[in-house]
Amino acid sequence: MHLGETARSLRESFGLTQRAAAERLDISFVHLCNIENGKSNPSPDLLLKFREAFGVDLYVYAWCREGNSEEIPAGMRDVTRRLTAEWTKLIERRKREFQSQE
Repeated sequence: MHLGETARSLRESFGLTQRAAAERLDISFVHLCNIENGKSNPSPDLLLKFREAFGVDLYVYAWCREGNSEEIPAGMRDVTRRLTAEWTKLIERRKREFQSQE
């Protein structure tokens, strides 16, 4: 999985610059830039900050974006599709909340 690409996609979904997202995450702009460019991986603490700041579990969201549902048991495929759909809805709701705060 590419957590950096997912972090970038999530940030862009909310219409945030790297600087604004880094501020929300309470990390440096350079650190976020390194994560998004795959030069660094988010620590467990930073994953928690993503969850708190954006309401999204970065690992689960990354799997939903990039995972191959054909590689999991057939009985779980529908669940993963629904999970992906729910993450998408959640991000859209959070996006509207972010926009109303501006």
